[in-house]
Amino acid sequence: MKSIDEMLDAVAKNLHTAPPENKSVETKKNPKITVSESGNKAKIEPVPCYDKLTLNLAKEISYAVERAAEQLGVNAVIALCDDGANLILLHAMEDSYIASIKVSQDKAYTAVALKMSTDAALRESRGGALDGLTNGNGIMLLGGGEPLSSNGKIFGGIGVSGGTKEQDIVLSKLGAEYFRARIK
Repeated sequence: MKSIDEMLDAVAKNLHTAPPENKSVETKKNPKITVSESGNKAKIEPVPCYDKLTLNLAKEISYAVERAAEQLGVNAVIALCDDGANLILLHAMEDSYIASIKVSQDKAYTAVALKMSTDAALRESRGGALDGLTNGNGIMLLGGGEPLSSNGKIFGGIGVSGGTKEQDIVLSKLGAEYFRARIK
């Protein structure tokens, strides 16, 4: 499995090309994308320009996660919510699991509500600070949910569902990293 840095590099390379048909993403500024002379290494350096999680930023994050999911062969559902855990964007890739719609939303909610990743919350529910916490009432203790935070402030959350636990975690972490690169 690729590391987050490798995934970001691959997404950067894909973002350097035109988006797939019917997949336009509005951005205030284009990210700086550098490709090595050999063309086998790319790095994305999004330009910080947002001061909160907006619909446009949510679309950018979703698009970056979708491109990474395509590379993994995952038909993911991506949910992004604001700092009050209110849904901002729900994006289901073609042929994704119906169940992933609710799961991704619950992962995003959980990441905001508990102010931690859903995989950390799962670990804490097994003898840690959240001992005894179980799934239900919007709480989803499965990997693939990340708070969207910068400088100790939570701006929202992302939930990804549709792949393995490891794939969902990598994709949600990629979304959180993209967010941190775009926030002022």
